[in-house]
Order: sequence, then structure tokens, then C-alpha cells
Amino acid sequence: MAEERDEENAGPEIIIQPDQMAGVWANFAAVSHSPYEFTLDFVRLDFRTQPPSGIVVSRISLSPKFVDELIQALQSNWQKYAEKALPEEVYRDPDSEIQDQGDVAEPEETRADSGDDDDQERKRRAK
Repeated sequence: MAEERDEENAGPEIIIQPDQMAGVWANFAAVSHSPYEFTLDFVRLDFRTQPPSGIVVSRISLSPKFVDELIQALQSNWQKYAEKALPEEVYRDPDSEIQDQGDVAEPEETRADSGDDDDQERKRRAK
């Protein structure tokens, strides 16, 4: 019976093709959405040019439900990572930008685009 429970709780078997094992590098993400899906464009920007230029290295379209699950998984994994890899005063400090659920302070060039210009303008005005 215990073996059956383990099989029920096991995640899906995931296979990765050998040509995808290396993955891709992205240093910028653009997020957009429609009423039906979210699209994440992962981009590799070259900052040696002004303005920086880049190429999309991967585009992923997701359902809204999956976006919610992805956010939860990222938050959970970030917390685990932060507890192991960051100094305690950084990840435990309530005023830390890392813990803040709002805008994360980062260089403008690497900030992920929300895809909602009105929302971005409201955030800029609030600052």
C-alpha cells in the first residue's frame, strides 16, 4: 500500500532532448497577456550597443492557471534558495527588496516588462 502512495505522489516523468540539455541564457524577460494566455519572452540582451539590442531565446505561452502555479513555485524555491545562499540579514530583513512582493529594485535594462503600459505608468507615478 505504501508503494502505491509513493507512485500517486510522484511527479511526472520529464524527458529532455540532448540538444536542449545546455538550456539557453536570458538576462531579460518580457511578459504580455491576453484574456486567454500569458506569453513570456526570454531575451538575451547585448549591453555593448546603445540602446541595448537582443534576441528572443525562448517564447513560452501559459494558461492563467499555470502562471499562478508558476508564481507559487518560484516563490517557494526562491525562499529555499535565499535561506541557503544569502546572508540571513538579507533574506530575513522585512525591509529587504528581495522579500518585497512589489517592484524589485534592479537596473532598468534588466527589469522584466509587465506588458501592461497603464500598470507601469501607475507604478512610476506612485514612486
